[in-house]
Amino acid sequence: MNNVSTGVFDRFGRDSISSRGFFFILGAVLVWGLGGTAFIANEVSKSGWEPGWLAIIGIGLIVPIIGIMIAVKSDNPLISFVGYNLVIIPFGIILSPIVNHYRHELIRNAFLVTSCVTGIMMLLGTLYPEFFSKIGRVLFLSLLGLLGVRLLQLFIPGFPNLGIIDWIAAAIFSLYIGYDWYRANNVPKTIDNAVDIALDIYLDFINLFINILSIMSKSDD
Repeated sequence: MNNVSTGVFDRFGRDSISSRGFFFILGAVLVWGLGGTAFIANEVSKSGWEPGWLAIIGIGLIVPIIGIMIAVKSDNPLISFVGYNLVIIPFGIILSPIVNHYRHELIRNAFLVTSCVTGIMMLLGTLYPEFFSKIGRVLFLSLLGLLGVRLLQLFIPGFPNLGIIDWIAAAIFSLYIGYDWYRANNVPKTIDNAVDIALDIYLDFINLFINILSIMSKSDD
């Protein structure tokens, strides 16, 4: 799930703000999402809950998709923010049993690496807008291919879980961060667009973090 707010290029809206205000709101919403996900994951981890397939599909897939659709369809920033929270809350719940399988030191290091990569890709998205303006379709097709492989890994016993897939996924989501940051610099500066772009970058960050965590854990083993 990514690149959810392509329509922001066409949304001029009536809530136009300054560029500084736009990036402040974008950053604040992104920090809210990442902090909220971490808090929820930590609280859920205390219960030792392990989700079954129905919970994974319902909480980890259906509810976030509903939240994304709410954010995409709305040009009201408050409604978009509600949709955003319908993504971060279930993600926190589902991520908890995933990260529980890793050491705290490994989780911390994966978060730091993800943060560094995010900062670098944002810088590149600012410095090389022409490159990132041309890769949206390629990234989307790559993401579809990646999702197909992940589904095969989930539902076909014995399907190879190659470590190279994690590296490819990390590369895709790293490029998506640069692409979405390029978009952030070029969309109309409205509050609703700031929320929508923050949702995109949040999804990039979480997916990149999961793949970096997997890569580092395999290296650690």
